[in-house]
Amino acid sequence: MKAKSDSRRPTRTKHILRLYIAGRDGKSRKALKNLKEICDRDLPGEYKIEIVDVRKNPAAAKENNLIALPAVVRTLPAPIRKFIGTLSGKSGSLVRVDLAGDH
Repeated sequence: MKAKSDSRRPTRTKHILRLYIAGRDGKSRKALKNLKEICDRDLPGEYKIEIVDVRKNPAAAKENNLIALPAVVRTLPAPIRKFIGTLSGKSGSLVRVDLAGDH
């Protein structure tokens, strides 16, 4: 007898990214927009972005040794990677390569 297949789609989240921002200023919005564009293009359906506002949670920046914002921390897949800035221009190209890891 065959096992019933689950009709729900299995999760494909292979990449967890935390975007650390200081409020919703222009740089924060630009970093989020650029990060979503990079992930949609290079990791479609395989990522989750968590937003951490350090104005509301200042300890988060200290715990992660972040000295500049906005910053992205890739927590999965290992190893942890950190990126600083709005992820535009040349830095965005470098991030695309490194975000995917061993994708």
